[in-house]
Amino acid sequence: MRFAKGFRGRYFTLAAIAATVSSVQIHAQDTQAVQLHKIVVSAANTEQEEEDVTGDITVITADEIQERGYTTLKEALASVPGISFTSNGGFGQPTSIYLRGLNSDQTLVLVDGVRANDVTGLNGAQFEHFRLDNVERIEVVKGPQSGVWGADASAGVINIITKKSSGKSVAYGFKFGSYNSRDFHLSAGDKIGAFDYSLSLSSFETDGFSAAEPGHSSPLYGTRGDDLGYEEDGYRNRSYTLKTGYDFSRNDRLEASLTAIDAVVHYDSIDFATGKTVDAPDGPFTLNKIRERFYRAAYIRNDGRNSAKLFYNFSTFNRSQYGGYSGHVKEAGITDRFDYTEEGFIQAGGGYQSFYQGLSGGTALSKSYANRYLFATNSNRLFGGKTLLTESLRYDNYTAFDNRLTYKAGLKHSVSDLFAILADYSTGYNVPTLYRLYGSWVGNPDLNPEKSSGFDVGLEYRGFKLIYYSQKVKDLIAYNYSTFKYYNVPGESEFSGVEASYRGVVLDMVSYDLGYTHIIKAKDASGADLARRASDMFSYSLTWFPTDEHTVNLNGYYVGKRYDDAAKTVQTGRYNVTNLSLRHNFAEGYRGEIEIRNIFDRFYQEVDGYATAGRSFYIGISARY
Repeated sequence: MRFAKGFRGRYFTLAAIAATVSSVQIHAQDTQAVQLHKIVVSAANTEQEEEDVTGDITVITADEIQERGYTTLKEALASVPGISFTSNGGFGQPTSIYLRGLNSDQTLVLVDGVRANDVTGLNGAQFEHFRLDNVERIEVVKGPQSGVWGADASAGVINIITKKSSGKSVAYGFKFGSYNSRDFHLSAGDKIGAFDYSLSLSSFETDGFSAAEPGHSSPLYGTRGDDLGYEEDGYRNRSYTLKTGYDFSRNDRLEASLTAIDAVVHYDSIDFATGKTVDAPDGPFTLNKIRERFYRAAYIRNDGRNSAKLFYNFSTFNRSQYGGYSGHVKEAGITDRFDYTEEGFIQAGGGYQSFYQGLSGGTALSKSYANRYLFATNSNRLFGGKTLLTESLRYDNYTAFDNRLTYKAGLKHSVSDLFAILADYSTGYNVPTLYRLYGSWVGNPDLNPEKSSGFDVGLEYRGFKLIYYSQKVKDLIAYNYSTFKYYNVPGESEFSGVEASYRGVVLDMVSYDLGYTHIIKAKDASGADLARRASDMFSYSLTWFPTDEHTVNLNGYYVGKRYDDAAKTVQTGRYNVTNLSLRHNFAEGYRGEIEIRNIFDRFYQEVDGYATAGRSFYIGISARY
């Protein structure tokens, strides 16, 4: 692997620390498997323990979010093997997440099980607007998941699960820092008889920095926009979550939730004559107001071995840029799970979805399509519990596309208490968004859905996991810059790679979490490499607990070779970003924190001509009662 200039000299210490920690862990621990915690996950659209999942899954917990100082979804996902990312600037700027090299819109994003993929957009969910103040955990399920979740899950699923009430509590926090950033959050919860609730409010505001700065072809490359007098591109985010529940009896419960995001972001622009980014003043095309709502209501009946759920989900999306975009997704369904043994269950269900876009670029659109679906999932253990088998089958009946049967099958075999092998095969189905079908200027009503299939094979030993994946996508949807329309790329696009992770603890004082991804293929049907996919990614997090009152965390990532264009003329990779987070519990329920982002002040661009933050400092205080 070729390292970024200066990497060996400046960051060799980090590698030495990681190697030392690994060595100590190997010699210090006994033959017990490394198991930091068990986490209940929803990889199969039903609650399971992490060890009962055959596929490749990463879970980021609330404790990890707090210890590492993550504040945005992008920061948290940077620690996940298999994920690379790019942003067109800093705070609140458009962000793309490439899960195993596939496009952002091929990853289904959920908020408490409610779809967050924007039907009016071109890039799936708007990752840049998700704050983490009230997140309990983030689940990343990799590989085609349409056999479980339906369309838009060809690359995988990211499920953002917010916190629920755990009794009477009040918490708040303030944080201030670079770029005149101000961060505040407040939460409260209680259980009053059969009724419980939790409420969370957060506000983040920053003057930011210019999204645009000189690109690689400019003699001024390497100079930050602030030093050139470029205008700051500010950002404001107001988010809140309300969760309520009522227990009618020991077995019957009614739940309702709402997550809301209101954001305002300032963009820069592109000179269409040169294709270069330019500093641009605020205007109707460079100011965007975002309003998203995610509603959920559910009735749950659980009598031990059998649990049923009747639910209704509703997502709304509104953006003001270019005259405005608006749309929504509705879903109603039922699931029924029966645990036929202590280690086996079957779940079946069905539902109805409707997708609607009312406004596109300020023009009335009023286009929609619907889908009816049925699914079944089975999980059981054989051979004394050593072999886990899972199977999922789903049938989708669309009004605008061909009907599709998708499936997933997985196996996990424990050779010993320390060693396990696993394998998964699954299929995917991605339907075009309403924007790509009918959007102003770019729509193509003749688009076909993407169809995919792929497999994982891997092993787990103690805290180490190694995965090889391979996937093919037929009729990949792409944008034609000559016709300004979306189209299907004929043939099969190929994606493959290797993921490795290693996590553990040393002497109950240090925890570490290391991840590595190598992309072997991310090619379209012509064999051309897809742009902006990093060939190698290495992530690291080391957390030291010197006392009960102090926490020190060092985290970051190294990005290997990455090209901004398919012709491979602009190299944007080969750099390392390291962050430091310090926390001190100075009284019961009170905590102070200091964060230094990009502590070595590394200059880099994720997208040519778009800025990233330099070294920045943040200080805050929080309390919980």
